Amino acid sequence: MTALGDTLEAMSTSARRWSSLQADLRGWVDHAAVAAAVSTAQATRGFRVVVSPPGAPGNQQAPAGMDTRRGSLQATPESLRVDWHGDSDGNPDSDGVVVRGLQWRRRHCGKVHGSRPAAAEFGLTAVGISELALVRPWLVLSGLDLAAPRPDAQERDGRPATWVRGVPRDQNFAPRLHNLPEGDSYDLVVDDATGVLLELTAWSGERKTEQLSLRAPRFDAPIDPRRFDLGAVGTVAESERLGGQARPLAALAREVDFTVLAPRDLTYAGVLENDEDGAAIVAHSYGGRLPISRVWFVQSRGARMADPAEWKPIALADGTPARWWSPADDSDQGHVRFERAGTQIWVLGHGRREIHDLAISLAPVSWPESEPFPSSTRTCGDPGHEP
Repeated sequence: MTALGDTLEAMSTSARRWSSLQADLRGWVDHAAVAAAVSTAQATRGFRVVVSPPGAPGNQQAPAGMDTRRGSLQATPESLRVDWHGDSDGNPDSDGVVVRGLQWRRRHCGKVHGSRPAAAEFGLTAVGISELALVRPWLVLSGLDLAAPRPDAQERDGRPATWVRGVPRDQNFAPRLHNLPEGDSYDLVVDDATGVLLELTAWSGERKTEQLSLRAPRFDAPIDPRRFDLGAVGTVAESERLGGQARPLAALAREVDFTVLAPRDLTYAGVLENDEDGAAIVAHSYGGRLPISRVWFVQSRGARMADPAEWKPIALADGTPARWWSPADDSDQGHVRFERAGTQIWVLGHGRREIHDLAISLAPVSWPESEPFPSSTRTCGDPGHEP
């Protein structure tokens, strides 16, 4: 294959060029490079990374080092099954992914997440399954401009292949929406006969962030269709099925054991999250006068709350006792913790005035028993900004 048009045709018509695929799968990631790529992308889009304050919950240390994983991939044009087996150090790995049509299940760190048949907004483009781009290469075509292939012929595992360089079409490019890893350019090794991506490498500047490779691909051999049953990686708990789905805060009041608060003059949607410490609602604006993702808040009985013991004691404009923290090198960023109506509140983001205004505007809400829940709304804001 010597013409870019031939490569694009193979990628766009890939689903008609093969019936099944089985291959060994190799994954490589530089965690520090990925974190730097995310920060760079956020800055390009006008978002600033929020620094974790003292006492922030969970592991606040950014992942470091490089990981190499080995696994297996089975696919048809309609389905995908990935099983990760372990890393280069011999540590076991039980993560897995199953995709069937527009439905998916992912097992990661022992938890199973997945889509729901009735939730159209939970389509694949909202998930970020990088392995899927290997076998559905047409997914990347809408987001990348592809450069002409190198003139020299290549082979991968004895199969003729073509190298292509892809760059995002605009600065608002979101890799996850195209099932791509974090990066600002991509190297694709395209199988000439099928259009399948035999290798996908993401770069941020001159730094490689992540790579997925198919080894010893075997096309058009029989595969048991039961391998693609959605339950193969586990059962999605009912509490997990709504993960990532934003709904009006008043609608969530029926589902938690604390008083739910919402701003009086702004429109916020909340995502319900559950862990061993209890339920918490992470709320982002999706309308009103505040820019999306500039200021948001977490509320709970105590789950997912920062410990403000080292923060500065203050009083809000309405007299509510609170604690405030701001990083020394970014006085515009802030975190405020307080209690209202028995609910713990953590407001954070950029804009001291906006943070304080949101904090004093929060008041208890409830959804009338006589009214049905409204339709769900998409989560607003970049999940990478959540604490």
